[in-house]
Amino acid sequence: MALPLFPLNSVLFPDMLMPLHIFEPRYRLLVQRCLEDGTPFGIVLIQEGEEVGPEAIPHRVGTSAEIVAHAPLPDGRSLITVRGGKRFEIDSVQSDAAPYLVGHVRYLDDAPEEAARRLADVVAEAYADYVVGVVAATGGVRREVPVVDEIQGGSPCDVSYRVAAGLAVEDDEQQMLLETATAHERLVREREIISRECALLTEMLVRMRARGEGPTLH
Repeated sequence: MALPLFPLNSVLFPDMLMPLHIFEPRYRLLVQRCLEDGTPFGIVLIQEGEEVGPEAIPHRVGTSAEIVAHAPLPDGRSLITVRGGKRFEIDSVQSDAAPYLVGHVRYLDDAPEEAARRLADVVAEAYADYVVGVVAATGGVRREVPVVDEIQGGSPCDVSYRVAAGLAVEDDEQQMLLETATAHERLVREREIISRECALLTEMLVRMRARGEGPTLH
């Protein structure tokens, strides 16, 4: 199916919210059409290029985005909030169908994978410890993260996406998690990432503690 594409320097995961400032004329038109038709567009991480200017080359896997809030501004710009829908893979891209890219995409199914329930619980608990470490290391200053209690009550697939969205890692690593085929495999990778990041946070906090600058990580 055809899906308007919005390349960004951010990764959107299913069921997660993302605020966007719409100011370029091509994306004003994209948003206007989606609002009028009640249809989603696709958010894809930029592989080459920039958000503003000539069309960027996107990664092949992205997430559909439904506009759930729209605040128009007097000069034609707008502030919107989108919610991630389904993952998709781009088969081909048209650059002449509209002022913005249009992808011909296939949606990717996510199985419930209840067999990964125990692994999901382990990763959710590890993520809770990770958030404590991040807050301690940053003094509580960091971007919004999924609520830990909500993560622990979700399905394995939901846990895998919420943890992926909350990890303070490079965009390419988040993209890798988005592209991972199954929740079980994604959770395994997240467990490895959290272990790595917690070790780095512990080292950072030990150094901060030695300088008398912060709490220890328990």
